Order: sequence, then structure tokens, then C-alpha cells
Amino acid sequence: MPLAPGFLYISSRFSTAGHICPCGCGREVVTKLSPARYKVIFDGEISLLPSVAATGLPCNSHYFIARGEVDWHAQLDPRQAARARTADRRAVKEERDVAPAGWFARLVRKLRRSSH
Repeated sequence: MPLAPGFLYISSRFSTAGHICPCGCGREVVTKLSPARYKVIFDGEISLLPSVAATGLPCNSHYFIARGEVDWHAQLDPRQAARARTADRRAVKEERDVAPAGWFARLVRKLRRSSH
């Protein structure tokens, strides 16, 4: 099913948010939801943080989705885009280094603690 413009689709199952780029290019933008990457805030309106820098798309759009509205920002130059990608990779690596183990490992630890 194709995404419709003007909507932010959220999948808790896949920890992603997706939307059609608001610039009008028609490209799909998918963001990975995690503490190191993106988070969705719902307070009556939907926000996606931090900003979306679509440096992989021809439009090179840069914007926030804040309280259901698109807040446009200046496009990133190639050096800024490279720094943003490096910071993203670093944050994801740090998140992996401290991320809790899967649900089964957490259950085993909990059972071990409760048996002592």
C-alpha cells in the first residue's frame, strides 16, 4: 500500500515512522525510531524529532515535523550532511553498546535475581 502525502505512518512493530517527503518530490522517507535516532511525540499533535535531513534524496530537504506541521530549515551542505551521518552512526553504535539484551535474556536475568 503506498503512503499518502500529508500523513506520518508509525509502526511500533518495526520501530519506524514513514511519510512522503513534504517538498512535493513524492519520495518516501522512512526513519528508524530509537533513542539514538528518531522519536515520535504525541501530545494531541504529532512531532518527529530530531529534524529530517533527506540527504539521500534528490531534493535534499531538511525539516522538522512539529505538532503536525512541517517546519522547513536550510538544506545541509555536503560537509554538514557527512557530519550528520557520522553523528548518527556514532549514536547508533553507542546505543547498541548499552542497549538491553532481548526480552528472553532480560527474563532469564529477572528469574535468576528472584530465585536468590
